[in-house]
Amino acid sequence: MSCRVLKRDMEYAMMDALMEKCAERNIEKVVGYYFPTAKNKMVRDFYALHGFSKAGEDENGNTTWVGSVAEYKKRNTVISVVGAHTLEEKNDTKRDF
Repeated sequence: MSCRVLKRDMEYAMMDALMEKCAERNIEKVVGYYFPTAKNKMVRDFYALHGFSKAGEDENGNTTWVGSVAEYKKRNTVISVVGAHTLEEKNDTKRDF
């Protein structure tokens, strides 16, 4: 995600949409990874802010996070996600997007 949209609630909208799709598919947990670099310091707390629990960290500071789909609380209050389709739906030639 571009730094131009981070901290403008786009990250909330995308995580909300992801977790909603996971819930629809009965996926219980989402695993995320953070690899620290000079350019992505602004998102080092991204998973923690979304209720994920840190599951591990290696000697380089790379972290693994686990989030419960059932316990996830939506955070987006200003952005409408329109046309959030799965890859299978986009490949379905019978649908008109």
